[in-house]
Amino acid sequence: MFTKSFQTRIEEANKVFVSAIEKLKSVHADITNQITNNNSQIEMLKEDNASLDTMKVKTEKQIEEIGRFIC
Repeated sequence: MFTKSFQTRIEEANKVFVSAIEKLKSVHADITNQITNNNSQIEMLKEDNASLDTMKVKTEKQIEEIGRFIC
């Protein structure tokens, strides 16, 4: 009789642990997805910055060239 009672308690405890593991796996997956999204955004920003740097260099050259005519 006591063995059955302990077995039931063990099974109930296992259900709690399994549930906790599943919830943690879900959180882990969400975190992984967010990291992936963040990395994609970082890559897009790097590409955007590269384009902006190119335009910055061009405008600096234009400022210098136009400045020569004024001075």
